[in-house]
Amino acid sequence: MVDSLTRDFTRREAAVISAARTIADGEAVFIGQGLPVIAALFAKRTHAKNSVIMHEYGVVDTDPPFALELAHPIFADNALYLSDMIDALGCLVLESDVAILGTAQIDRYGNMNTTSIGNYLSPKLRISGSGGANDIGSLASKLVVIMDNQQANKFVERVDYVTTPGFFRGGMKTREKLFLLGSGPSIVVTDLGVYRFSRATGEMYLEALQHGVTLEEVRRNTGWKINVARPLRTCERPTEDEVRLLRALDPQKVYLRA
Repeated sequence: MVDSLTRDFTRREAAVISAARTIADGEAVFIGQGLPVIAALFAKRTHAKNSVIMHEYGVVDTDPPFALELAHPIFADNALYLSDMIDALGCLVLESDVAILGTAQIDRYGNMNTTSIGNYLSPKLRISGSGGANDIGSLASKLVVIMDNQQANKFVERVDYVTTPGFFRGGMKTREKLFLLGSGPSIVVTDLGVYRFSRATGEMYLEALQHGVTLEEVRRNTGWKINVARPLRTCERPTEDEVRLLRALDPQKVYLRA
């Protein structure tokens, strides 16, 4: 879908840039497949040049000239180390500062679904499944989630299937009782806004609107009555240079397709 946010950038591009801005210079960034790939690479090309990107399938400190589909050999170009998925997931506990995941569906408590839409035994849509997503959501010390094209059937009261745990039915103690070492989701970035979680209840709330988006649009595309930060801020508008660089990193439109 060609977006009409502005004449200068699409909402998907705004979401990628917002997610990239959550990465600090020097951080070890563990990424899942999809939009996290282009977000992390964009951060490394801009404000986080000393970040270390680790793919879930074992490529460490990857710095390809541009991004192609998952596991393409180009990601090994100039990489520091090539390992396997077991070693990579082990880095979640010991080495990574932040992890970034994509998801097909997420609920008000940050539980994520990349397995099936509808009844698991007779789904409307079977998705890719977990891969390393459950491990990442269970173990990451800081977790950023990115989703494109926010809609009420993707931002839901309760996910159809829990692939990756958030804060379950609410509260912050359930993860501890299940011995999940990670903090749970910290930030959710979509093409409409940036969301955080209440430390008291584990419930997601709207922290910022993407540039050009209205609060009414967010509410219309959320499957529950979402809480809103006061004051509600607006994300910084992507600059021309940022958009130009982002598009150059994805010349084949693998991640930024309209």
